[in-house]
Amino acid sequence: MTKKNYHISNHSAQRRKQLLDAGLTVIARRGLSGITVHDIAQEAGCSYGVIAFHFKTKERLLLAVLDLLASNYEKILLDAMASAPPSPAERLRVLLEVDFAPNVAKPNYVAVWIAFWAESSRVPAYKKRCSELKRRSLQAIVDSVSELAAARGLDTDVQAVSQGLYAITDGFWIFGHVTGETGPKDRKRYRQVCQTFLSAFFPQDFSTAAFTPPDSRA
Repeated sequence: MTKKNYHISNHSAQRRKQLLDAGLTVIARRGLSGITVHDIAQEAGCSYGVIAFHFKTKERLLLAVLDLLASNYEKILLDAMASAPPSPAERLRVLLEVDFAPNVAKPNYVAVWIAFWAESSRVPAYKKRCSELKRRSLQAIVDSVSELAAARGLDTDVQAVSQGLYAITDGFWIFGHVTGETGPKDRKRYRQVCQTFLSAFFPQDFSTAAFTPPDSRA
């Protein structure tokens, strides 16, 4: 690649990111219903033609915003899991840390997730992407719960525990979005509730005495 072509390619990537960031901001503020390419162009400070050049249609831009959000979440999760201790209980704690981390449970991001979830029954492409990510995220919990139950010699309903934990984390995302309770203390409380739920099945690993989150995790 020549220096000139590299400059053009780099500029194009920067412009694309700017448009995706603008799309994310507009969706977080207004939801998906009724937003226009003009709204996103205005937020990005560019013309309709710039968006048409990079994404062709509004739907392609919106799908790209969803893909960006999903890929960012999965990268954070995979990076965290790669450095997590081998213990399945510790991996479950890491999963909770990620789901309530400030760069994941950020109010704007949660608002965008909820907007796409709300439209997933109407738009097959949204449903496909959201369900794929949810199934992969749930499987990460299932794997750790299954391994922990085997290690403790427990006859645990792995699917019920895993789906229950997943439902609690989703529920707190929605609760925080609606109530505005999304600060560090709120996220810490949400993690502790998840820990209390797990302690009912794995008291040796998730009782209050077994684990007290340090302030740095707030």
